[in-house]
Amino acid sequence: MSKALVFGASGQMARALVPLLAERGWQVDAVTRAGRDLPDALAPFARAVPMAASRAATIQAGGGYDAVFDPMAMDASEAADLLQAASDVGQFCVISTASVYADAQGRSFESSGETGFPRFPRLITEAQMTVAAGDGYSSGKVAMELAMLQSKTTILRAGAIYGIGARHPREWWFVKRALDGRARVPLVDQGRNVFHTSSAAGIASLAAFCFQGGHCGLFNVADPQPLTVAQIGHAVFEAMGHQADLISADDLPEAEWQVGYTPFSCENPVRLSTARARGLGWDGGPSYESLMPDYTAWLASRSATWEIDFPAFAAYGYDAFDYAAEDAAFLP
Repeated sequence: MSKALVFGASGQMARALVPLLAERGWQVDAVTRAGRDLPDALAPFARAVPMAASRAATIQAGGGYDAVFDPMAMDASEAADLLQAASDVGQFCVISTASVYADAQGRSFESSGETGFPRFPRLITEAQMTVAAGDGYSSGKVAMELAMLQSKTTILRAGAIYGIGARHPREWWFVKRALDGRARVPLVDQGRNVFHTSSAAGIASLAAFCFQGGHCGLFNVADPQPLTVAQIGHAVFEAMGHQADLISADDLPEAEWQVGYTPFSCENPVRLSTARARGLGWDGGPSYESLMPDYTAWLASRSATWEIDFPAFAAYGYDAFDYAAEDAAFLP
């Protein structure tokens, strides 16, 4: 029986991967972050193991693994930690991000405030240039990638990740409005922006596919269809049985820029090509719409504690749910 170790077992990606591996006959050990308990939903599929002093020590304490999944490796130092146990691991899979990509002018997500938002090709392939390795979020991910490629590793570059267990569920921008009975929802650029989404379920399916087939290298991972912000809003509201008009937030004073600005909003489209992974035989994972009923129900169940459960919204620097500003902007 093949044996896998999954880090971050309380997170959205591991919650999708652990049952999938178990159902395919793998023995799974799961490590939770910061001493959190193993989610009840994973208990039938995995053995909870404690985090040791390091990733390498955790791997070695388990006697080695055929596969190790780590969604949390952020930089070269954390890659080095994993690689200390490389001789005890058959194959690694780590999660990177589409924010590593830069356009032909060198513009990236992180530099967009100074240089403008990057303008990518219609579909971003794995051959697209990236930012230089460094110490920032995206540059740190590049440094991590370069280090991990020295070993037998699958690197998955994801878009806007979502799934049960998320700490930054971008869909909450729409879900909370549905729960609050908002009948009119403003969107900048008429909701035509595209930031390709990546489901935890899709990431898990590609990771499991690569583990089963021994496929290593760099792969984009994203939903079968890159939806616009308006399409995302419609999918969320339909799953929740909520009726709302999506209205244009264009032509507002600059001081009201945040009205209609969603966590998916971006000046130029970001669409990831998954042709490389599909060429290996990966099926592309589930559709966005098919995952919304269960996902929105989970999000709604956190409504009373969302400010604690979804801390990223507090870091935006503005109120993502300023309904007074929305109403004032659209009064007759």
